[in-house]
Amino acid sequence: MKELKFLKVLSSLNESDLQKFERFLDSPYCNSNKELRTLFTHLRKSKFGNTLSETEKKAIWKKLYDTKPFVDSKWRRLCNEMLHQIFNFFTFESVNKEMAIKGNLLLKYIHKNNLGFLISSTIALVKKDFEKFKYQSSEDHYHLFEFEKLVYDLMDYEVNMEKPSNLSAIHSELDLFYLSEKIKQIVTAQSRLGFFNLQLDIKFESEIIEIIEKNKLLEYPEISIYYTIYNLRKNKFKYFEIKSELIADLSNASLIDALVINKEIINFCILQLNDGQFQYAKEILDWYKLGLRKGWIFPDDKFNPGDFLNIVVSGIRTKEFTWTENFIDDYQKIIPKKSKRDIVTFSFARLYFNQQKFGEVIEKLRDVEFDELTYNLDAKVLLLATYFEVEEWQALSSLADSFRTFLHRHEKDITPSKKLRYSNFIKYTKKLSRVKYQDKKAKHKVLGEIQGLEGVVNQGWLIEKAKSI
Repeated sequence: MKELKFLKVLSSLNESDLQKFERFLDSPYCNSNKELRTLFTHLRKSKFGNTLSETEKKAIWKKLYDTKPFVDSKWRRLCNEMLHQIFNFFTFESVNKEMAIKGNLLLKYIHKNNLGFLISSTIALVKKDFEKFKYQSSEDHYHLFEFEKLVYDLMDYEVNMEKPSNLSAIHSELDLFYLSEKIKQIVTAQSRLGFFNLQLDIKFESEIIEIIEKNKLLEYPEISIYYTIYNLRKNKFKYFEIKSELIADLSNASLIDALVINKEIINFCILQLNDGQFQYAKEILDWYKLGLRKGWIFPDDKFNPGDFLNIVVSGIRTKEFTWTENFIDDYQKIIPKKSKRDIVTFSFARLYFNQQKFGEVIEKLRDVEFDELTYNLDAKVLLLATYFEVEEWQALSSLADSFRTFLHRHEKDITPSKKLRYSNFIKYTKKLSRVKYQDKKAKHKVLGEIQGLEGVVNQGWLIEKAKSI
């Protein structure tokens, strides 16, 4: 059965959006194809999947066209039209939520259709909406730049050149858009450089910082907060001295910027932790907690598996086990159904391992095969380490062998370096299980080998076990 893209999209929508899309299809202005409404009604009666069997397709066809013979090309056109209408709905919803876009589009329509008698009143109305912005983001400056350009055209300043125009406002908003977006993107590039050592060709970095400093642009919070993070990473500012200032600035930020800034501060703290500054472990969790309270993490219940698992790891690292367990329980409701079992099972297994509840780890993982390859790999690492902890040597040996087979079977899906890291973990977990009963010289040799490895998962645990046996 071939996957149908429009079905995949519909299956990802929540109930509220499905109801809105249903009303969208009901509108004669938005949708003139009654067949799409019938198709959607039939599909709503059953759970959306990503595919339809031949029997299901023909049953829907009968609802649509009664006794007419099935025509594959017509069916495919109908599916494409449904996808197109879904995209129209997404566009409609997006524009409807953006006050600035709506205002500028209205002005463009008035200009295009020569509705001169509406110009003054509509400009005043749109301007009033713009004045409601309590916080300026780079995106806001772009919309204001567009607005000022439209005002310039609508007021015929190009013709009436002797009249005072709004050219200063046009240039001001364009400058603020460019500079606020540029400093934001420079900070983002810093993160990629810090985590992945990627060499990026960033133009005008020093010039942008100089312009910001020399032109008193730090009075704009959308610029100053990214400037602060930039200098934090350049070691010009001290984190603990400006932490309260960062929190205050974040509280005044637009949601879009708050999401980015909170993430960038967490990234900064992670890099400090990776450099051995262990006091930042608590800072990472504190920023995640703040983000959860403020809606900067999982906004509108939009799930991000990376954030979810990082929060679990942060809670475990700081030994806030009860809080972490409550987090998994409370937030598992927003995990998409198709990945919920994998993520929740793996998260609890990881938590139990660090609580030394090894029996519960084995119960969670022993007979589970995860849909996602990454969870499968990391779950096997966790289970192998658990068997070592409880000295289940036969189970450890059996899992090690099956783990190697698993890596070989999936070598097309795993990079060679990643395969090596997991293979080394298997190798040295087995070595540690044997050296446990050997002399100090053998133990010291294995410890040295593990410490010298550049590619191995869970190296910290291996070193800890090698030192303790």
